Amino acid sequence: MKKLYNKPEMKKSMIALLLILISASCTPGADTGIAEIYIHDIQGCNHTSPFAGKKVSNIRGVVTQKISNGFFMQSVEVDQMDCSSEGIFVFTRDYPSVMVGDLVMVDGKVEEYNSGKEEDHQLTQTEIIEPNFEVIQTGVDVSEPILLNDLMRLRPDTVIENDGMSDFDIQQDGLDFYESLESMLVEIDQAIVVGAKNSYNEIVVIPASEAQNNILSIQGALLETAVDRNPERLVIKLPENDERNINIGDRITTPIIGIMYYSYDNYKLLSLNPIEVTKANPTITPFEKHANGLSIATYNLENLSPFDHENRISAFANQIVAILSSPDILVLNEVMDDSGSVDDGEVTADRNLQRLLNAIIDQGGPVYEFSYIDPENNQDGGIAGGNIRCVLLYRIDQGIKLAEPVNQDEDLLVLHDRLLVRSNPMRIGIREAFFKNSRKPVLWLLEKENKQFLVIGIHSLSKGTNDPEWGNQQPPEQPSDTTRIGQAKMINAFVDEILSQNGSFPVFIAGDANDVPWSETMRSLTGPYLLNVSDFEDEEERYTYIFEGNAQLIDQILINKNLAVNIIQARYMHLNTWMNDMEKLSDHDPVIVEVELNQD
Repeated sequence: MKKLYNKPEMKKSMIALLLILISASCTPGADTGIAEIYIHDIQGCNHTSPFAGKKVSNIRGVVTQKISNGFFMQSVEVDQMDCSSEGIFVFTRDYPSVMVGDLVMVDGKVEEYNSGKEEDHQLTQTEIIEPNFEVIQTGVDVSEPILLNDLMRLRPDTVIENDGMSDFDIQQDGLDFYESLESMLVEIDQAIVVGAKNSYNEIVVIPASEAQNNILSIQGALLETAVDRNPERLVIKLPENDERNINIGDRITTPIIGIMYYSYDNYKLLSLNPIEVTKANPTITPFEKHANGLSIATYNLENLSPFDHENRISAFANQIVAILSSPDILVLNEVMDDSGSVDDGEVTADRNLQRLLNAIIDQGGPVYEFSYIDPENNQDGGIAGGNIRCVLLYRIDQGIKLAEPVNQDEDLLVLHDRLLVRSNPMRIGIREAFFKNSRKPVLWLLEKENKQFLVIGIHSLSKGTNDPEWGNQQPPEQPSDTTRIGQAKMINAFVDEILSQNGSFPVFIAGDANDVPWSETMRSLTGPYLLNVSDFEDEEERYTYIFEGNAQLIDQILINKNLAVNIIQARYMHLNTWMNDMEKLSDHDPVIVEVELNQD
């Protein structure tokens, strides 16, 4: 079999020493019936060991790293199978007495360790538990790590898993590729950060040599596409004493060397060496509004609370004024009630919102009016007691006001017979099963200079109940998708009924759709009459959220197709996603579009 990479081998003198040791100490595996067992035999070419639940004896390896409850070791007797790992973790429960560079002999039981619950559908890590071990020799040279950069043309670069885990294929499936390196020493020569540091001291990177094969934004975000899940991205667990703020686009200019392992939904590299970082420090170009356009933005404020520090509120206000240029209309998501996350039955959010509006004025911005509908207590999902909702901000100084929902002209909404807009604002689907325990869309009929238009604020069901991408359920089960698709179809049916009467009536759908443009959710929401304003932004900038290193477009603004010629510009303002968890204001970026509001 052709080797995809060269697994490390010991110097001839060391091999000679080992042969003497083997002949002196080799005994059969305890209950396997096999005379000699090596680490690659235990690992096998699979996600679970063929020896799981069995006792093994005389397993030799060189200690490559030790942690609080065990140590990793790597075999000195390698096979010719690219699909089998030569590393394994030995669980000692307490801090082990071995040292890096010790050649050890281990007896114990093979176990597949799961870091989560069975229903979480995580992969397992092969370990030896209940061990007895003996140090055979100290000061042995640790094996050279596998260099991922050398595998750029051989490792999977678009697919995480495509065969339902029926075939262990390291050249097709990223899931299988990383499994073949489990517990081994791995090196990335230089890297680009595509996922900023989180609260667990983790970053996500790709080898710098693979940048040319991917779509990267100006800031350095790695774009997910309909055909590319970017399996080459890898989570790096940094040493606890590394307190630097590392952001997207930063470059790691020294090798990252570590142990490949799996925990909590992802393969990760446990970094063992200090790294040098070159900061990107991106600049953000403010949105520039044209004189006659109507600007509409949507922004998920990630649980805006009345108890947020004043600095957070002021920073949001500064973004709205200085970067978004005080949009005429803002659709906000995740605005909590006036008691924040306290579950006391409070549902109004006037004080919370007024605090933000006052901060906007303090930043030199305009006076905004706000409009929303109180949710029923704990009936719209999100943090218990928080009662998050969609909110509309609009500028009365630009002549924008809430309109009366009556038929004033044949060219406007034909609503007298069947009053579609019964009140203003109005929630859609409040009694429908698809919107149970989820945010109900809110419709506002607005008017500017005697021209009416509709804005529908959405915040669709999240993907929190879906299986992990890097899990043992392949393809991952995605129960939330059915609900989101149902929500999208209901909203689309409402809009279709309006636009089928007047295709030129301005309709905007704005908010957190919790799904990407090529999804069935967005196809159902867009339907035959609407288009996504993402078509008017550069491809590499079409994202508002970064999940595990994948830049995704989940915050959307849709407009009826007949008004496409009226779109002046659309921008995806990357204000937060490039920053680490300790610095960013929200986990979302805002979207803004400017249109000419014409009705022929």
